[in-house]
Amino acid sequence: MPPASTPRSTGGYSRAASVAAKVASTEGALAAGMVLAARYRIIGLLGKGGMGEVYRANDLTLDQPVALKFLPASMAKDAAMLARFHNEVRMARQVSHPNVCRVYDLGEVDGQPYLSMEYIDGEDLGSLLRRIGRLPADKALEFARRICAGLAAAHERGVLHRDLKPSNIMIDSRGSVFITDFGLAAAAGELLETQAREGTPAYMAPEQLAGSEVTARSDIYALGLVLYEMFAGKRPFAAGTLAEMIRLQQSSSPHLATVVKDIDPAVDLVIQRCLSPDPAKRPPSALAVAAALPGGDPLAAALAAGETPSPDLVAASGRSAGMRPGLALACLAATIAGLIAISILLPRAHLATLVALEHSPEVLAEKSRALIGSLGYTGKPAGWAQGFEYDPDYMQYVEQHDRSATRWERRLGAAQPSLILFWYRQSPRPLVPDAFSGTVSASDPPQNVSGMARVWLDPQGRLVEFSAVPPQIDKSSAGVPPPDWKRLFDAAGLDIARFAPATPEWTPLSICDARAAWTGSLGESPPAPVRIEAAAWRGKPVYFQIIGPWTRATRMQSFQIDTRDEAFVAIALALGLSLVVGAAMLARHNIRRGRGDRRGAARLAIVSACFIMFQWAVGGSHVAAFEETDLLIAAVGESLLVAAIVWVLYMAVEPVARRRWPHSLIAWNRLLAGSLHDPLVGSDLLVGVSLGIAAELLLTFRQLVVQHFGEMPPPGSLEPLMGVPGTLASFFSIVPTSVALGLGWFALIFVLRIILRRDWIAASTLVLILVILNGLHATGAIVPSLLFSAAGAALLLLVMLRFGLVSLIAYSFVELILSLFPITADFSAWYAGASLFALLVIGALAAFAFHASLGGRSLLGDADA
Repeated sequence: MPPASTPRSTGGYSRAASVAAKVASTEGALAAGMVLAARYRIIGLLGKGGMGEVYRANDLTLDQPVALKFLPASMAKDAAMLARFHNEVRMARQVSHPNVCRVYDLGEVDGQPYLSMEYIDGEDLGSLLRRIGRLPADKALEFARRICAGLAAAHERGVLHRDLKPSNIMIDSRGSVFITDFGLAAAAGELLETQAREGTPAYMAPEQLAGSEVTARSDIYALGLVLYEMFAGKRPFAAGTLAEMIRLQQSSSPHLATVVKDIDPAVDLVIQRCLSPDPAKRPPSALAVAAALPGGDPLAAALAAGETPSPDLVAASGRSAGMRPGLALACLAATIAGLIAISILLPRAHLATLVALEHSPEVLAEKSRALIGSLGYTGKPAGWAQGFEYDPDYMQYVEQHDRSATRWERRLGAAQPSLILFWYRQSPRPLVPDAFSGTVSASDPPQNVSGMARVWLDPQGRLVEFSAVPPQIDKSSAGVPPPDWKRLFDAAGLDIARFAPATPEWTPLSICDARAAWTGSLGESPPAPVRIEAAAWRGKPVYFQIIGPWTRATRMQSFQIDTRDEAFVAIALALGLSLVVGAAMLARHNIRRGRGDRRGAARLAIVSACFIMFQWAVGGSHVAAFEETDLLIAAVGESLLVAAIVWVLYMAVEPVARRRWPHSLIAWNRLLAGSLHDPLVGSDLLVGVSLGIAAELLLTFRQLVVQHFGEMPPPGSLEPLMGVPGTLASFFSIVPTSVALGLGWFALIFVLRIILRRDWIAASTLVLILVILNGLHATGAIVPSLLFSAAGAALLLLVMLRFGLVSLIAYSFVELILSLFPITADFSAWYAGASLFALLVIGALAAFAFHASLGGRSLLGDADA
């Protein structure tokens, strides 16, 4: 560090100054050749002043030159000065950067404290400016970027320098730049009000001189003063007193152009912003200053130097302007056109919209309650739940036993049996699920409380299955009326006269004293042979079920999957397990090496956890009982699990991406920093939304083609059909899923790049994996399916490799919401609200991205230009 009274270096001078140092060495308290602490051999005095003496020495243990700074004996007994001396070491050691002078350790010789630091063979910037005047513009720009990089490294560690000035900036003989003297440095947020005015008044920000809050933007002000002095060769404010300095800072706006005629306007502008009296109007970071300097790319410089750029450096890099207005308008127009096309085509390619969903869940629930009451279960329920489900047994049966190209077309619409079923259940006690999901389902909690009843209906409101639990104690001795089986047949929309009596085979779980069975068929084209089983206890039905050849006796046999499904599951599980294990190991490695954006990972994990809690709040099961605490704990546990997975994935992928592929994270780091309206963020969002719609259109065309070969339309989520709660819960689940999916794709491509060592081989392998997975899942049209899968994988890689993480997450979000929500152009349908919500969310996101991408520019004016 340079002594306070002399503009000397931490370690050395230029050649001329080195000679003077050797002559002055005889004036120091320590003679050349002395060995201190059996480790340091004194070479000579480098400088002396009010803060002590600085010597050049050789570290005999490590055989390298160092600088030793000794605190004067008079100050060594001053607790405040000694604390400042210790603070210099503590703060400087927190910052490790090529443009920051390294401080090694503290020591003491005969009661006199000293610190050892990096020896720099050069001179300080203040001395250099006094010798040569202002720096050449290109050299000043080079020095400015390096000073910004060093200051940014300190700020990233939460360290405020508070005394940035030319005499505390060293230039070595090779032209490298080092920030020195952290004696006044402090951790952000830990400064006392009485410490605000410490430093050099000529290089203090207005708020420092006023004794108010000192922040990183106070250092930015000092940075602006240093930059001005480098380019102009003099200080911007020539004040003789402190009062005059304060007046000039508040009233004048220094312009380099009035002093240096050939100055680049961009340099003048960024220095003016740094010297704004209002801290809020200054650049937010030193990296933002570097990014605003002309011709500079701090990110490229960091990569060329073999460094891993910090998240702030990545965020400050790249273009500040967004997409060209004409291109942005074209993307927005394509998005709107794509949404219109999807609302027309997608209903023909989704199972949920191809089945005739005649009644809303509210109507079906009312039908179920009325049926349960008519069957003699009239007690007021304390808990109830409802939902839609696909019939997987019927789907599998059709796939295995009907190979015709029209097998699904003949079973859609209002056909009986239906591929989608509605369930309703009620209980005299609150329904509290046992599963970790915290949501009541058709089978959770189990049907084991007297008075519980469950109804399965098809979308047309026809009864498919009924079950109820009789009283645990029944002392009635009155006569038992015969069961009214016809009431159940009428509820199922069947004519009991068209069914032949048969011997009962299926036994209900509940006790019964009467059983009956019938055989017949459902529907007309194609007719489905079925048998109907029923049971009653003391005249009240406890069981009714329409049983087809597809119905599995689940209590007697396990479900078997075919070889292709086994291969699909095996590959998916192997990839998932490899991803989790690899991500955990990589995250551990990054944490031990001090890498990774922990702040960004924490923010992302918190946001993901919040969305999971929002999902549970609007779509989960809730009871007005003490069991609500258990449900809350389960929801919190799930949200923390998701947050942990997201955190691990991010800590595993982000440091590697930032080192090898930082340009893909520029918009993402700006988004994490809260810059929602940043033009680059808007551009990447708009691209992601547009390409996500393109990908969904591609999938829709694929499905329309393969449906002609007998492939089943894809079943989307049925949760959005459950009104506003289901719609919001689905939306809240899609957001963290999109983030996790984007991070997962990033992790997979990076693992492949590390293993295969060639980007094109890694990309080709990922395409091949996706094509194979889709081929295993295809049923009747393998070749068209593989071609569309290859096109979809190529589009995914384009988004991932060309546009980055923000576009990839937006792409995944759009694909998920369009795949899971029931999309329809018939706004008279009862579920049109959910469809309109999905389309409006995408449209609103595209509109916001379009507005942000313009960056405040006039669309018409730019277009004309």
